[in-house]
Amino acid sequence: MDAASLNLTAGQRAVLDQPWNRAWLEGPAGAGKTTAAAARLLSLLEQGVSGDAILVFTPQRALAIPYERLLREPSAPAGGQVALLTLGGLARRMVDLFWLLVSAAGGFAMPDEPPVFLTLETAQYYMAHLARPLLEERRLFDSVSLDRNRLYSQVLDNLNKAAVVGYPVSEISERLKRAWIGEPGQLRVYDDVQTCAEAFRAFCLEHNLLDFSLQVELFRARVWRLPECAALLRSTYRHLIYDNVEEDPPVAHDLLLEWLPDFDSALLICDWAAGYRRFLGADPQSAYRFKPACERHLTLTGSLVQSAGVRSLERRLDAALQLPGGTHFLFAEPDAAEAADEDEGEDEAGAGAFLPQFVFGRFYPEMLDGVAQTILDLVEGACRRARSRCWRPTSRTRCALRWSNGWRRSASPPARTARRARCAKNPPPSVCSRWRHWRTRSGASAPASST
Repeated sequence: MDAASLNLTAGQRAVLDQPWNRAWLEGPAGAGKTTAAAARLLSLLEQGVSGDAILVFTPQRALAIPYERLLREPSAPAGGQVALLTLGGLARRMVDLFWLLVSAAGGFAMPDEPPVFLTLETAQYYMAHLARPLLEERRLFDSVSLDRNRLYSQVLDNLNKAAVVGYPVSEISERLKRAWIGEPGQLRVYDDVQTCAEAFRAFCLEHNLLDFSLQVELFRARVWRLPECAALLRSTYRHLIYDNVEEDPPVAHDLLLEWLPDFDSALLICDWAAGYRRFLGADPQSAYRFKPACERHLTLTGSLVQSAGVRSLERRLDAALQLPGGTHFLFAEPDAAEAADEDEGEDEAGAGAFLPQFVFGRFYPEMLDGVAQTILDLVEGACRRARSRCWRPTSRTRCALRWSNGWRRSASPPARTARRARCAKNPPPSVCSRWRHWRTRSGASAPASST
């Protein structure tokens, strides 16, 4: 397999053929950016670059699957193994390699003993071992109605976020309190979080245990600053492909920004309207610090995977939201041919006159009731406009009109929403069965169908 066999578009071919050392590639999801990067990877291998000198960096391992599948093809160029790494993977490799140089300075009680790297499951096991006595003896989190396993994972999550954002563990409670907008009496819960986090960190330092947060902190503060580590990384990896840069935390951006000038070539890829890992520390704004550091700025627009129906929905959302300055809701340019191809009988003249409506409710069932009522109001409004303007409905609204002009004239069926905590073993009765049961009890009769 070579780059020519990937059947690239003109835009992807332009990315591959451009002479550059460091390039910034951005665009909407599905525009073919990862495919262009994969072609770049194949091109490097075809030019004789050893796979050991290429680093493919992604925020999580799953995002590197397209590159992994490409490299596993029997026809892929041979020559060394390309490194597919994340921030956690790079930190673990370097900490394990340079452990004896940083263990004593890192505060570990047994610096001459090898480290024990914890997975998510083993970290939660040790957290439960430490936190369970605190919960039972000191009544920590007594005002929190949450499953204990979930509680342990939340404390670990706060440790991980502190590490990837770059603030010390001692500030967890203070930062959580600043973000709290509820009752002041609940602020003491964050002191309990601080107690458990510090107890877990002290236990790890005492027994040479490294969870994800401690791996990242030790790598960033100690290992990365070693001249031996810098020399090894810069001599090993000469070419960088950094995909989904917007889904990584600021710590990863800081490290790669410092490392970027040492690469012979680098391709950094950013999605528009992304940042889905914000709750895990992702920072799309921080990712754009790479853009000025690149000589060339490239853009791929449109979508190679988006269906015509989704594109139509996108245009309608743009029109309804009335975003200023021509900004598009999904950050994708509308297709002129698609915009001109409207469904039969639809009137789009007033599409931009609608504004988004927000349904507020304290509980989830209240939100569902509000959404259902809004949908009903919209259907009835469409019926009134159809009767007043003699408008022939399209296939998408014909069913709604038939229901509204028939059933709603005769009687109003009762409606109720409920939130189930778990999925039922047997599916609920069908909607038709519910309507049939209601007609029998209320005495309502169905209108004659006109097809």
